[in-house]
Amino acid sequence: MIGAITTGGQFLHHTHRGAVRSPGVVTFLEHVLRHVDGEVIVVLDRAMIHRSKAVQAFVHLHERLSLVYLPPYAPELNSTLLIWADLKRNVVGNFCAMSVSELKKRLTVGWQRIRRKALSLAFIRGTPFTASLLT
Repeated sequence: MIGAITTGGQFLHHTHRGAVRSPGVVTFLEHVLRHVDGEVIVVLDRAMIHRSKAVQAFVHLHERLSLVYLPPYAPELNSTLLIWADLKRNVVGNFCAMSVSELKKRLTVGWQRIRRKALSLAFIRGTPFTASLLT
């Protein structure tokens, strides 16, 4: 899974088979650009897939897209990790999917729960780094 939270509380995500690699990050950034108007600033951790040449080249081609990297070893600043933790605890904890499609169905319930309870906005406002972006 890969995901992002907008400052308005919209949660964008992709679920696919296998590990997320640089091409998956580029595909996800394309998804973000399709769903978010205007200037897009994406805050990322310092994982190698986020800093790859492919990702940098993609960003270079899109004027309205820029990346900001979190400080090293600062998971408390990454509000998306709060969403993943909530999904693990409340949606897929003790759940063993027999297929990717079964996992995606279960995750759909989780995404709906997050949207219904406006958890993404609560999570983004609860982190010091993103709270400073909102003010």
